[in-house]
Amino acid sequence: MTYLKISIATIALNFALLHNVSAATINSFSDWGITSTGVTTSAAGVYSHTEDQTGNYLSPGYGGQDYDAEGIYATWDSNYLYVGVMTGRAPTASGWSAGDIAFDFGSDKSYEYGLITTDHSGSYPAAAGIGSPGELFQVSQWNYGIWDQAGNHVGYGSSAADTDHPTSVAAGSAVANAVKNNSFSYQALGSSSQYGAGGQSYFISAAIDLNTFGGASFLDDGLSLHWAATCNNDWIQLDIPAQSVPEPSTLALLSLGLFGIIAARRKTSTKV
Repeated sequence: MTYLKISIATIALNFALLHNVSAATINSFSDWGITSTGVTTSAAGVYSHTEDQTGNYLSPGYGGQDYDAEGIYATWDSNYLYVGVMTGRAPTASGWSAGDIAFDFGSDKSYEYGLITTDHSGSYPAAAGIGSPGELFQVSQWNYGIWDQAGNHVGYGSSAADTDHPTSVAAGSAVANAVKNNSFSYQALGSSSQYGAGGQSYFISAAIDLNTFGGASFLDDGLSLHWAATCNNDWIQLDIPAQSVPEPSTLALLSLGLFGIIAARRKTSTKV
């Protein structure tokens, strides 16, 4: 006799991942579907926010293409959260280095995790933080930039710095095996890039194990992703809303339907 066994937890998992059932697994830059004429994406299931600029003033700071935060992207499947950042900041640039990707679960500016992006080779290594490229940290302290919330220059380490925009991990604990092997990349897109206005662009990306964030429930309260160079001359943020899960009454109706299927299968099953 054959029985159909489907748990309510399985139903909930499928509903939680419903938004991204059409999203392809990200294995390379081309999988993000970013157009050759800009920084937007046409890929199904990818959340993104873009704001490519061409002038020297970036808000709150200056620096033009070298510090431009151009796009930020995210999608997921049943195993991994895929994140990407497009920027004009080189991974080995002098001056203020590229910052780390900050993860804010609940979108309440708590920024619980940070993905390290560089080896701190800039001119201000203290501001560049800790860790090695491709490591994920559970963060206890962030570095911030050289601007306050009103856009006034306050210098590195000032207590008046804008804390809404973290730049790099200052302290925390590395999370073992969180980032998928060989998935971290800080890729140059060509010496005269077709992506991003004003010159060379780079793409930072990684795949992170969803178990790090609690598995299928990782988006119960929404998620914000944030990136800036360590000076915070320009920043970019992507807000992903909480994912809908079925109401208890919906689950009850689904379970009744499944029990009906099970009963029907039992009646038609043949003993061998």
